[in-house]
Amino acid sequence: MSSPYPTQEDELRAKEAQAEDVKKAEETKFLSTFQSVPKRNGETLAKLANAIVSSFNSVMAESRLKPFERQEDIMAGMKKLFEEQINVIEARRVYTIKINPSTAMKEEQESKASS
Repeated sequence: MSSPYPTQEDELRAKEAQAEDVKKAEETKFLSTFQSVPKRNGETLAKLANAIVSSFNSVMAESRLKPFERQEDIMAGMKKLFEEQINVIEARRVYTIKINPSTAMKEEQESKASS
């Protein structure tokens, strides 16, 4: 007889499913960004973006085949790598905005206007 209350495992699976939904939505958003790039560079950028998403998904799928202890090591390493990549992306984004302020995201422009 199963418990009417969710177990910790049920809660973790629900969180993982929710994270997977968010990941898919963000992948779609990320990839669609490159569809609006001019044709000359757009095709190359779209291929690179698809390769990034595909590589990430491959690593995640492969890591699930490892023992849980190893999975934790892999996830910790990936998290550290992504944190560093986020720093690089943010630095490049700030530089781009300084060079051409019209490229700033709408929310950023609005927050500066209200300051």
